Amino acid sequence: MNSDVSPAVPVGLSVVICTVQNSGREQRLEEVLGQLRQQVGVALEIIIVWQGWDVAQAPSWPGVRVVALDVWSSSVARNRGGEVASHPFICFLDDDTYPVGDTSLRELLALIEQERLDFVTCNIRSEGDVQAGSHITADIDLHRETIIGNMWEPGLTIRTAAFKTTRFDPTLGIGCIHGSSEGLDFGLRLLAGGYCGRRLAGQLIDHPPLSPDQAIKLDRSFLYALGNGSVLVQHRMYKTYVWQLFKSIARFGVSILKRDAMRTRAAAIRSFCLMLGPIVPRGTPLIVPRRPV
Repeated sequence: MNSDVSPAVPVGLSVVICTVQNSGREQRLEEVLGQLRQQVGVALEIIIVWQGWDVAQAPSWPGVRVVALDVWSSSVARNRGGEVASHPFICFLDDDTYPVGDTSLRELLALIEQERLDFVTCNIRSEGDVQAGSHITADIDLHRETIIGNMWEPGLTIRTAAFKTTRFDPTLGIGCIHGSSEGLDFGLRLLAGGYCGRRLAGQLIDHPPLSPDQAIKLDRSFLYALGNGSVLVQHRMYKTYVWQLFKSIARFGVSILKRDAMRTRAAAIRSFCLMLGPIVPRGTPLIVPRRPV
């Protein structure tokens, strides 16, 4: 370390948050911003990428840079936020997630520098029956064999230089034909580029539980399976792809035997979309339609 640089000088971090007009998460977003303002020992730049019908209607928040888009696409929005980031590190958050602890981000950046990591994903603090992700008790080094289930966008912190050489694939993510798996694809391309990643057990983000509504769960099965199948085949992870397809078909058979209609439908959708994903052409982002007069 250069002895001429004071260790008290805070490291800069750009926090990119994507949100959608009339999402219903406005109150939660205010809580997220409040939690971020309590962070100490780190110089924060907060960037909100707002996606809506009319960019002129984009709201403002004190001390927050707002980038307005009329394209409804998670990958495009994250890319735009990352492109305007001015600090050497970027942390991507959703509009309903925030880091736990007021020294969390300072400690995270110190660890990244100490361990010479290029990107890290986090652990989740959540309640409810439907969790956004699995909880881990020990760190996991990310490589092709461990990245599935350990790479997602909320809480992803990355060196800005690594982000700008890779970026999210705009043909994946909410708003495209392939509705998900942009995080898995992004992580695999980072690894292929020689970047070093880790999932940290001690780095927590607060994430609300997912809705238990069965229709929403079926939608998630549809979107994730399309993206999973496409990304796994794209990156030549054929054994993993076959294993995922086998498990889904097996789950379909077991659910039929148990006469569990909802699980049967979910497994059928996942099995079909895993097979469909690799052959469906990649989609471009959808333009948010004008509200009816």
